[in-house]
Amino acid sequence: MCQGDERYILAFFLSSSSSIRLNSKQKYKLLMQLEEVIKKIEPSEKEIEKARAVAKKIIEKLNKENYEAVLVGSVARGTALKPIKDIDIFVFFPSNMPKEMLDKKIKDLGKKVFKKTETHYAEHPYVKGKVKGFYVELVPCYKIKPGQKIKSAVDRTPLHNEYLMERLKEKHKREVLLLKQFLKNINCYGADQKTHGFSGYLCELLILHYGSFEELLKNAARWERKTVIDIEGHGKNTRSFIEPLIVIDPVDPERNVASAVDRTSLSKFIWACRSYLENPSEEQFFGKHEKIDLKKKAQGRKLISISMPYPDVVPEIAWSQLEKMAKMLKEQLRDNEFEVYRSFYWTDEKKESVILMELLSDELSSVVKHKGPEIWDEKNTKAFIEKNPDFWFYRSRVYAWRKRRFVKAEEFIRQLLKEGIVVPSHYQKLAKKAKIRTGKDVLKHKEMMELYFRKG
Repeated sequence: MCQGDERYILAFFLSSSSSIRLNSKQKYKLLMQLEEVIKKIEPSEKEIEKARAVAKKIIEKLNKENYEAVLVGSVARGTALKPIKDIDIFVFFPSNMPKEMLDKKIKDLGKKVFKKTETHYAEHPYVKGKVKGFYVELVPCYKIKPGQKIKSAVDRTPLHNEYLMERLKEKHKREVLLLKQFLKNINCYGADQKTHGFSGYLCELLILHYGSFEELLKNAARWERKTVIDIEGHGKNTRSFIEPLIVIDPVDPERNVASAVDRTSLSKFIWACRSYLENPSEEQFFGKHEKIDLKKKAQGRKLISISMPYPDVVPEIAWSQLEKMAKMLKEQLRDNEFEVYRSFYWTDEKKESVILMELLSDELSSVVKHKGPEIWDEKNTKAFIEKNPDFWFYRSRVYAWRKRRFVKAEEFIRQLLKEGIVVPSHYQKLAKKAKIRTGKDVLKHKEMMELYFRKG
């Protein structure tokens, strides 16, 4: 911790306006806890300099190829958690260049910069390589000015970088680190399809807006539905935003920076804020999860898992398609009277993808009640009775029993997979190799089941 950090943290965390009421011994203990957290998560100056030196060398290579490039992200802004693993470099292309040519150019540049490259796909390809222990991403973008219409989603990123570089002070940077680690501990750090949480850019904006980690926690603990944060006071009409948390992008008022944060991640964060303010401890940054007795937890519960091989796609796509498949499967089960308590999905991003359903019951009655017309409708009542001889009347309406096609949830799921009704594109062939497990066999997915049964 740099000289002066102790006074800064103490001033914010132990101010008279704080929700935390501590005696002198507790204040000292809290200060020591925060010092320990910072020591564990803040990269050394040497590590930061090494990462920036690698970036500088790559940018110089790109400049020699007559391309303008810029280092962006947490390494550029000094908000990267230890250890630094990733370096993000954006390469500018003229706005009149066709996307097809941009895609080819970035791949060619990757071959010139890296010994070995990987091509990944978002809105358009970007290349990744490893240099001196760092994973470096070269991302193509069109060069735009503030207020200018974007051609691709990543065009804003250099503007985000400029905005924060001008405004983030040294005092903010360690507060951002505390927030990132706090979110990481509750599995809410990251705006990807796996996490549905808080991006690094969002973390920085929140600290910039509230001034400190503690002030953010105090305010977030009282957030209400559809909380709106508008740092630049754009006054944007937020009715078009459907997300539970709205943070207007300072460089693009039409965008919600918190759009990736779903209700689950937001709830977990708000609860963690309240818990920390009541009882601050280092465990809320590096908490150890309690050991779970899986057999005991699963006893008497109706669990069904569908496991498939991992598809040949990037994790972002795999997680997105698993989420979609779980949602469609849940809807189909509910439409056929299998009540779903909870659905869950998981992948190790290498070999296996799994969807889990917990049901009220995995087996239904052999018949289903079918509702007919009211007795006043003579023609349709007669037609209904002729078609359904096992009928009865209740009040003014006629009903009948019909044989249920699928009694067991396992059989129904198997048929859905066979027909491909609930299977997204990249899992179509893999679903045919799916293994359906029930009862204790579900516990074979140990890592997934520990996540499923974990509190919070």
